[in-house]
Amino acid sequence: MLSSSSPFAQTEQAIPRRRFWARRLLLWGAGLCEGVLLARLLAQLLAARPENPVFQGLYAISAPLIRPLAFLDAQQPRFGAVLELSTLTLLIIVPLVSYLVWLLLHPTALRATSPHEVAS
Repeated sequence: MLSSSSPFAQTEQAIPRRRFWARRLLLWGAGLCEGVLLARLLAQLLAARPENPVFQGLYAISAPLIRPLAFLDAQQPRFGAVLELSTLTLLIIVPLVSYLVWLLLHPTALRATSPHEVAS
């Protein structure tokens, strides 16, 4: 067992703390992206006026997220109610990718527990 004054003990304690903050930042970031994408999807479905400053800001914030999948919306009309397939696709991809990254940061999440471990 390492003493608490050992530099190795401090390093071992810092790693779980860093992973904790990395997981927390990941979840907040994924949630923020999901919220922005959901707001954009609803605004497009309800045909929000693009000249409204609030929706201009929303579209400006979400444009970099949508740009890689813009080819999915090539046949969509420019104005009116639109179901953006790129936004819908990202609403599915972002939680999946964030879950996979979370599993990498939390390797014991999928570890099977035996009845003996639960009892002790």
